[in-house]
Amino acid sequence: MVFKRSLLAASVAATLFASGAANATNGYFSHGYGVKSMGMGGGGVALPNDSAMIIATNPAGITETGTQVNFDISWFHPVRGYEFTNNATLQQFGFPASGSATSGSSNFYIPEFSASYAIDNSNSIGIAMFGNGGMNTDFSSTSDGNYLFNPFKPNNTGTYGGGPAGVNLKQLFIAPTYAHKFMDGKLSLGATLLFARQTIDVQGISGFGPYSVLNGQNLSNNGFSTSTGWGGKLGVLFHATDAVTLAGSYQTKMSMSKFDQYSGLFAEGGKFDIPSTWTVGGAFQVAPAWTLTADFQRINYSGVKSISDPSAANLYSYATGIDPTKGLGGSNGAGFGWKNVNVVKLGAQWQVNPALQLRVGYNHGTNPIGSADALFNTIAPGVVTNHYTAGFTYAIDKHQEISGALMYAPTVTVSGNNPLLTNQIAQMTQGQVTTADQKLSINMKQYEATVGYAYKF
Repeated sequence: MVFKRSLLAASVAATLFASGAANATNGYFSHGYGVKSMGMGGGGVALPNDSAMIIATNPAGITETGTQVNFDISWFHPVRGYEFTNNATLQQFGFPASGSATSGSSNFYIPEFSASYAIDNSNSIGIAMFGNGGMNTDFSSTSDGNYLFNPFKPNNTGTYGGGPAGVNLKQLFIAPTYAHKFMDGKLSLGATLLFARQTIDVQGISGFGPYSVLNGQNLSNNGFSTSTGWGGKLGVLFHATDAVTLAGSYQTKMSMSKFDQYSGLFAEGGKFDIPSTWTVGGAFQVAPAWTLTADFQRINYSGVKSISDPSAANLYSYATGIDPTKGLGGSNGAGFGWKNVNVVKLGAQWQVNPALQLRVGYNHGTNPIGSADALFNTIAPGVVTNHYTAGFTYAIDKHQEISGALMYAPTVTVSGNNPLLTNQIAQMTQGQVTTADQKLSINMKQYEATVGYAYKF
């Protein structure tokens, strides 16, 4: 009864807090879920590590976590910005020679909650609540004035000539889970029903109105729009030997309801589905006190048009009348041009003594954004690739433990040209000037610190 009351109270609190999640490293997916996994590069699909948050990675893992409740909270600090230079032709039309800006809104506090309950030796249930986000930017219209990159209205302020610009995406997942042991405990299978609620707020992109199939309606500055949807996750965990555990999980694509307030921005009239992912990996006890983990994860951004469809190429195709379906909001509308992301996660854990564990990890994910799509991703620069992590757990007593993790992702820069300026200047001069050239680069680095508390019944 005490566990059930604690679980109910924790569930309510986590639901209220997790709706503000805004973390990201592998594209806009977190590099890991749960403080212990975060300290090992975000890996551990084959290492439940006595944490109910394994639900978010591999639902089969709760067969090995007993009955417990976990709370984590992270301080996430992304640093995002852009720089640009304009050639002499653009300067003649009132554009500055160069400029740069750094996004505000750089501190986020992100909670997670999870719980597991061992029904008997073979059956377990659990729940986890966690979030994604990270396309969260806030470029002021006043900090750099007209020196901000401004492709459409050089006499106005803001990144895109429409005042303060930015995107605020939040995703909350609620994941009730069931898992069962087979083969005398060597094999576990788990299944999760995923519910997702996402919100988005987009500002300062009204300058793209001529490139929207709705002529600028439902494109920008419409406040928060909400969308919901369902999906599922399956997991398997197999103890091949006493020292080797193998595992895998698959999360379905989640078909989300439309962002109605931004039907003139996102492809297919406001669709912003959550891509499918899969992960495989192993855990290896190489010595009595040492465990190593290795995971490979695939995030299938290509399955979501509003994320993966090309930006500049589609906008140009729409503006020149080649394909009317490729404008913003169209059935084949321009997206952010993100490619699928492949992630390798490596981790090591040292059991220093019965009470203390230390961890280190490395996470490398491919960059989803290419140079051709740098323009549209100025407000969503999810470009970081390498992540270095460390962490610990200290057992206070047989029921309680505290954990911590640190993550650093060094700066990655993507450079490209702004192809839409050439088209814009050509229209303004009726084809007399076609040598407009703006070179721009987007960049991002990240810091994260997480603390967690677990109570085991």
